[in-house]
Amino acid sequence: MKPTLLIQGELTQTNQFLHQLLMADLPIDCVILPEHTDDTPQYQALVVASALCPQLSIRVGTNTDYAQASWLILLDQTVTEQPLVTRVANLRRVTNRILENGFQGQLIFAGEHDDLFTYFAWKYSGAAPHQILGLGTYPLTRLLTCRLAERLGVGPRAIQTTVIGRSATPIAAWSRTYVGPTPILMYLANADAKFGADDLGKMGSWLQREAAAPQTTLRFMVLIRILRSVLMGHPVIVPVAHPQPETPTYATATPVLVSADGWKPLPKLALSEDEQQDYAACVAAIQDDIGQIEGQQTEEN
Repeated sequence: MKPTLLIQGELTQTNQFLHQLLMADLPIDCVILPEHTDDTPQYQALVVASALCPQLSIRVGTNTDYAQASWLILLDQTVTEQPLVTRVANLRRVTNRILENGFQGQLIFAGEHDDLFTYFAWKYSGAAPHQILGLGTYPLTRLLTCRLAERLGVGPRAIQTTVIGRSATPIAAWSRTYVGPTPILMYLANADAKFGADDLGKMGSWLQREAAAPQTTLRFMVLIRILRSVLMGHPVIVPVAHPQPETPTYATATPVLVSADGWKPLPKLALSEDEQQDYAACVAAIQDDIGQIEGQQTEEN
């Protein structure tokens, strides 16, 4: 029996993700939970097209599908311009509904503000932290890996990069970046190439600019990459947003081991002094956002 993947979100993003899933043809039963009842006919052509896939199936589902699902992918809602406090309140209603209908799988946030939604989903659901995650900085990690490989003239498999923090403000951990077994700064010092250590700063700025764009297609590509690895029984080490074992709790992206059972923590990442300062500033910003949202919730109540 194929595992069940639920998709919940606005029509345009759901359609885009389904198109990419059709091309990937993963061995899953993909179930759409439309954001609005009127959206249902818009998915019919994709349901029909899935008949040509040897492995993937697509259908429109109901609340009864929650209890059998291995994953629930939450995409952005239609009204993304709503204040975050309103979107978090909507998330609370969604969380209550899925729990009432017996959902026990992994909850994956694949849209914007995934670090905040990961935290509040954990807070509202009472679920084990390892069952909740957001894509975090993994899409940008893959982007940086491929860009760096292109600049150095090597294959992407020769590059190991780590991007941490949050998707909107990524931190490239150059101290944890390798070309083969060699730290990148040592590699560049010995390499006869036009690309040098000074160019890493420019590449970090480029990554920040890319992070400001929606990057919806990129997010879906890496989500499929994670699902494919997990379905093949190959856990992956990726920097996804997840609840951190700190007090007070918050969610941010650092490397963890993701498998069919959820994510497992890894030893704390050793960073340079500058990277640690940048990461601490990122954590402070996330905690400030959480505090503001919770403060507004208290005022409204």
